Amino acid sequence: MRLPRHWLIALALLALIWSAVAVVMRQTDDLVSWPGKVIELLEATPWLDGGTATELERRTHLHRVLTNLDRLDASQRRSLREDGQELVDRFLASLTTDEQKEYVNRMIEPHLEALGAAMKRLPEEDRKRLVGRLRGDLRNLRAGSAEGERLNEQDREFLDFMIAEDPVLFLREAPLKVKMELAPVLEEMQSRLQGFRR
Repeated sequence: MRLPRHWLIALALLALIWSAVAVVMRQTDDLVSWPGKVIELLEATPWLDGGTATELERRTHLHRVLTNLDRLDASQRRSLREDGQELVDRFLASLTTDEQKEYVNRMIEPHLEALGAAMKRLPEEDRKRLVGRLRGDLRNLRAGSAEGERLNEQDREFLDFMIAEDPVLFLREAPLKVKMELAPVLEEMQSRLQGFRR
């Protein structure tokens, strides 16, 4: 039994459309990111589980991971933290000091730039509320770390003073390890700032 001619034309058109979609998807795959793709890249890290990689391979892989992380929006980053934070932490811990600096420069510094500019435009009352929330977030973060437990009362007061005076300067001057831990806090602050501007 032969298919009618209009069915053959329809099937040929569908095949042509899906072929075009496949070509476009393949061409744009490097331009689009989602949490699952980042997790796959992190799992494919050659040196993560004791493997080795040349300096060029490390740089190339780190660039791919950071590029895909950077393309995630706030909700996708939250989803990545919920589904793959342990893997992200392992990846970050496996980086050399220079690689961690590159991570901070690409992932944290843009947040600090945006926060600094946005906080200057905030009314004083909103700024105080935001700084209060930042203090709370940092307290929660410090409470879970061994360093947070070692801070004496005078250090805590100084830290609170620094945060209140210029939170962006405080964050910019923080040690590399602290900046890396603060990435989720900075993203949350940016979301709050967008809420204040509405």
